[in-house]
Amino acid sequence: MTSPPPLTPGSFPQDTTPIVAGSSSRNPTPTATGSPSTTLTPMTSGTSQTPMMPTKSPPIMGKTLGLLAALLLAQLALAAFLFMRGSGFGAVQPDAPLIAFDPAAVDRVSIQDGTGAQVELVKRDGQWWLPGHFDFPASASQVAALLKDLQGLRTRLPVSTSPEAFTRFRVAADQFERRINLRQGDQELAVLYLGDSPGFKRLFARGSQGEAVFEVAYVAHQAGTKANDWTDKGLFALTSDQIAGLNLNGMALTKTKARNSDQEGNEVAAAGQVGQDHEGERSGQEPKTEGNDQLSQDPQTNGGGHIRQDPETESGGHIRSNEGGGQAGPDRWVLEGETTEIDQVKAGDLVRAAANLNYLEVLGTEAKPEYQMDNPVARLTVQPREGSPREFLIAKLADSEDYVLKASDHPWYFKVGAWAVKRLEEARKELLLMEPEQQAPAQD
Repeated sequence: MTSPPPLTPGSFPQDTTPIVAGSSSRNPTPTATGSPSTTLTPMTSGTSQTPMMPTKSPPIMGKTLGLLAALLLAQLALAAFLFMRGSGFGAVQPDAPLIAFDPAAVDRVSIQDGTGAQVELVKRDGQWWLPGHFDFPASASQVAALLKDLQGLRTRLPVSTSPEAFTRFRVAADQFERRINLRQGDQELAVLYLGDSPGFKRLFARGSQGEAVFEVAYVAHQAGTKANDWTDKGLFALTSDQIAGLNLNGMALTKTKARNSDQEGNEVAAAGQVGQDHEGERSGQEPKTEGNDQLSQDPQTNGGGHIRQDPETESGGHIRSNEGGGQAGPDRWVLEGETTEIDQVKAGDLVRAAANLNYLEVLGTEAKPEYQMDNPVARLTVQPREGSPREFLIAKLADSEDYVLKASDHPWYFKVGAWAVKRLEEARKELLLMEPEQQAPAQD
């Protein structure tokens, strides 16, 4: 098979016919198979033949298209800006209160979550209460912190001003994470909706009077919907220094101060002198004695600066001390009716256990058989330095590791953990008494 001869200037394929000026440039001619074919022939003029060259678009067209695209984007941006201003973005004042109210005027707080759980706090006579939870006292400090935090929420750039977005952010009137209603009597002061969390310690929020949704620094648990989130956990809280004495299962501990007298030396309760001796040992010094000073161990004696410890004449374990003469020494715990010295560390631990009777939850005001209050494991009377003594009954809760606590001056029953009453339940006189070798030697 032979290849076709190469084309040279002025030559043409065999199936084409030169076209002179003024003739048609394309003529279908039959091929060997009988089908027409289009013959491309160059334009000739006279004896010279010049091939046709393609032409390019002018460069001005590309620049024009770029300018038109930029103009379109600018128009879209301007339309979006005008839409946002018309939708409410421009009406939002930056750094303004999200909800405006006076905390001092609030006397009713209602908090509801998306599941329908709700708690109500009511202020009466200056005290906050939980009327739906056995009318139990609420923590005033927690309510004050809640109102302060809500008052401190500020507006920033809104994330949305469209009511259609309320459901998406869960701040709608019927779909929310928290709905907080602040009232003064029957007058509504403010309503706040808290929604989903976009990040750590962040929530979407909306005031009921606005259509803007904001992102605020807040967490949902700061507005709990359980009554136990708001109960006053410090109802029985005391410090050891506020306790003057206690009686536990017939064992009476009272606090006394050692007194120094210039004329009669030191005349104190037995444990008081031992306490000073221990202080001297810890400081590396020998206990100080003067003359024929003696330790008075007679609980019925009340002479010369000694502390009388007669439970029959001092109701509830009150301490009666002689204020005449002498300089007060350190506080010491003494066990009434005992001449044997007691371990001050163990006595202090027992007093702290009585001072920190914290409860887990409020069970109600009605006694139930499972509380087993007719068979208490501990009977405790605490005598504060100021005020009347308070009596406690502690019993084991049936089919539970927890206990039930009942105070004489309150109508409620409380659930307490085993850790809170273990030391009180196991307390015995023998555990407080010091061994003979631990006691200070008698002095003449």
